[in-house]
Amino acid sequence: MRVVKRYSWLWIGLLLLITASISMLLLNANNRPSLTTATWIWNAKLISSQTEEIVAFARDNQINLIYLHIEPTGVSPQAYRAFIKQARDANIKVEALGGDPNWAYSANRQSISDLISWVKAYNQTAKAEERFSGIHVDIEPYLLPEWKKDQAKIVSQWLKNVDYLIAETKKDTKLQVSADLPFWIDTVNVPDDTEKVSNWMLQRLDSITLMAYRNHAKGHNGIVDIVEKTVAAANSENKATVIVGVNILESSEGSNVSFHEEGTHEMKQQLVILQEELAGNPAFAGSAIHDYESWKHATQREEQL
Repeated sequence: MRVVKRYSWLWIGLLLLITASISMLLLNANNRPSLTTATWIWNAKLISSQTEEIVAFARDNQINLIYLHIEPTGVSPQAYRAFIKQARDANIKVEALGGDPNWAYSANRQSISDLISWVKAYNQTAKAEERFSGIHVDIEPYLLPEWKKDQAKIVSQWLKNVDYLIAETKKDTKLQVSADLPFWIDTVNVPDDTEKVSNWMLQRLDSITLMAYRNHAKGHNGIVDIVEKTVAAANSENKATVIVGVNILESSEGSNVSFHEEGTHEMKQQLVILQEELAGNPAFAGSAIHDYESWKHATQREEQL
């Protein structure tokens, strides 16, 4: 009888341990932030006439973050306020988007300063539900002709400008700072150092969006393959989160860099696979689709078939 009781207590203890473990797993899953689905809107003039259409498209496609280009001379603050208010009502955050390859040069730092000043001034006069939640830059200095001639010189200036962007943005604000980066940025060194530019960015920015423009998630040279090293580094840095960007814009760079031909259904299937493959990485924050207009046009084409 004592043996039976002893085993009964062992089974009860084991059952309690299993129950506690399952509860902890569920708690961690519930506490993990929901994944981001982002897109870029480069033509900000669209928000003046298509706010409801854009927000409806975002709802239909579970978009919860929009990088919205800042055009101070072409789009009024009132238009930005109205758009962001409707987006926020639909649980969509909006970050101010700006950038140009020439922003990598120290001589063009004023352009970065102008963006920061505009966003801060705008947020100060806007209501809480009308404000930008962050600044997102797309600089891409590797598009400059000088990149191949003197990469180290350009990288040095670029990093100093990013430092300036972060420091100036964070003064008296809680704005997030994020940037688009190519997936291969982990192959570029900080000048006169062994540190990779990818790690340098992860230590300083709140988030990075890796432009992993491939049309398949798994396999050699697939999305997972080209981002997993940087995602792993982000896990250890415990600072920036990583959003993985894909492309649906028609491209002349090759047959494997865009979902333009495959369509939105295939793109979404591959993004599900991407999420499954990277689910164990705390730094992985979701995906971004480039860009809104291309995505919308692809959807419209498919609806007409």
